[in-house]
Amino acid sequence: MSVTAFVDEQAASLQRHLGRFDFRSRWFGVGRSLICFAELTVVLLTPSKALLIPVLTITEGARCDGVRAASAFCVGGDSNPEYARWLLVAVLLVAASGYRPRWTVLPQLWAVYSIAVSISVPDGGESVSLIISLLMAPICLADDRKWHWSSPDKPLRLNGHAISFAAFWAIRIQLAYLYLDTAISKFGVADWANGTAEYYFLRDNMFGVSEPLDGLFLELSKIPVVVVGMTWGALVVEMIIAVCLLGSDRWRKVALALDILLHGMIIVTMGLWSFALVMIGCGIVASMPALTAPRAEEPGEPDEKKPAFGRTPAEAGAA
Repeated sequence: MSVTAFVDEQAASLQRHLGRFDFRSRWFGVGRSLICFAELTVVLLTPSKALLIPVLTITEGARCDGVRAASAFCVGGDSNPEYARWLLVAVLLVAASGYRPRWTVLPQLWAVYSIAVSISVPDGGESVSLIISLLMAPICLADDRKWHWSSPDKPLRLNGHAISFAAFWAIRIQLAYLYLDTAISKFGVADWANGTAEYYFLRDNMFGVSEPLDGLFLELSKIPVVVVGMTWGALVVEMIIAVCLLGSDRWRKVALALDILLHGMIIVTMGLWSFALVMIGCGIVASMPALTAPRAEEPGEPDEKKPAFGRTPAEAGAA
């Protein structure tokens, strides 16, 4: 097969693939809503005085230097930050409801950005939520449904397929890199490398295991084989998730199951609810099925069976 024929065949295959890709499913809706809900718990359950508490060199109040000035906590100047907090609650509540994703995704991104850059002690969940919300923005902007829970009533335009497909892959690659980098970097820490990290985490005054399972986990962590298995097992699971996220629909479901297991255990042992829910929500978005039934062709769109460069592979080969 000539180079031209090969390019024609691959371009036609990509065109057919893009024509069948449609993100508009409950998978995407559940994942997006869970991310918004996780961020909602941060501002709903925590007063602004605690969110903006002085820490080390950070003075009381929101950090508003540079690009942080666009945060909801900074736009109003020195006004009561409680107003900004309740504004963020309202924005995230509407976004989590799934109403008009095309119109709520940019306010959602602004709300998540405000939390990530302004509060005194953000955790990894705020950063991940910001990045994934940014990557979800092109997908939501292509979504003209009234609710992201509903089935689509008309096909996407071809550019909507292409943009959302590229954003979907960006989310998968970003999340896979995050898990792989997290696992590999931990091997450079002595307690993770020798398998004892979980022993100390369970006994940490701030993030240690709490009731009613504290007695069980503390006793189990005294058994060397168990604590090594818990420590190294977390690293192995993270690497498996990273690899499976780049695989087929079936393997991404495996990644999602392991993602829920891993972060469910983090909730049980460390109580990091918002972080765990953000990561599970991101896993759901990255694991949604990539293909749906072929769409109906829209008027004025090219026939997806037509070769991308005007000739069939057979004609190109004959030439």
